[in-house]
Amino acid sequence: MKKSYVTTKQGDTGKTKLPDGQWVSKDTDIIECLGSLDSLRAHLSSLRLQISQTDNPNKDFLLDVLLWIIHCCFITGTQISDPSGNLLPAHHPRLNQKHLEQLEKWQEKLEEQLNLPKKFIASASNTISAYSDVVTTIAREFERRLVSFTKSHPDFNNEVVLPFYNRLSDFLFIISRTLDNNLFNTVDYSLIQ
Repeated sequence: MKKSYVTTKQGDTGKTKLPDGQWVSKDTDIIECLGSLDSLRAHLSSLRLQISQTDNPNKDFLLDVLLWIIHCCFITGTQISDPSGNLLPAHHPRLNQKHLEQLEKWQEKLEEQLNLPKKFIASASNTISAYSDVVTTIAREFERRLVSFTKSHPDFNNEVVLPFYNRLSDFLFIISRTLDNNLFNTVDYSLIQ
């Protein structure tokens, strides 16, 4: 039988090995954070595939941006796996200020195309914008896990990582509204009076 590159059976006892060789329980904060990041990456990939099936005028732009964000997730995973940064080779990519600024520029570009209402959005206007809202909540969940992780790993350099993922949930919200095609279902409290 050919040896699997995926199944090693080393994690059968509920532990996993970090890049520094340390074995940790699969429910530690570092693994929970990585798992939440993995969930975000998978949902971003699914959203990207769904957008590829649309005729949204921003489709090509959104596909490129989401692929870029997915790659940022991989960089982040590597950084979280090595909180002290001692094992990463100097040439290995890391999230930096340039990535954060790029995300902000792209959000500004999309926001300029929107006529956002001055009320809260109560609900998405179509299936894909609703799913994009789900992805936004997953990004926020990862951000919360990241905050917990950084509290227990003070040596983790989060000068850009934390702001990047804070900005990402805002950007994904704007993507959701872009996918609404300027048709917004706003909060109307008269419905419950």
